[in-house]
Amino acid sequence: MAGKSPKGPGYIYILVNSTNPNEIKIGLSVNPVARVKQLHSSGTAMPMYFQYVWHVPNMKLAEDAAHEVMRGHRVNPRREFFHLVPDSAALDLETPHQHFGGHDLADVYLHALRELIEEGWDYLNIDYVRVTSLPG
Repeated sequence: MAGKSPKGPGYIYILVNSTNPNEIKIGLSVNPVARVKQLHSSGTAMPMYFQYVWHVPNMKLAEDAAHEVMRGHRVNPRREFFHLVPDSAALDLETPHQHFGGHDLADVYLHALRELIEEGWDYLNIDYVRVTSLPG
């Protein structure tokens, strides 16, 4: 983060593994575009894409609250990667379902996750703005 405090303003993001929609990363950064490039060059085997990004006044507080929503889903207790569902159900995430308008089930879970995170922030009075496009 190059001298920026994680308690300062910045972005919270959800990244999705491009080949495994069950694996997501919830993280913080003052420059999420640079962060995803850094992750691909050093931390992930496959590229990840942004599913949701929010601007928040206190990245660490907002990230901690978002991580709490996914408690019990961590891939590794020392990393910020999570599974949406148990491995035994992961194949269903990649299969289009007619019940959901032809969308992948992963999108349904990710939408529900976004709502849970935002509800948690609302409850904790954490301001946020969902970002629809990132510079760079």
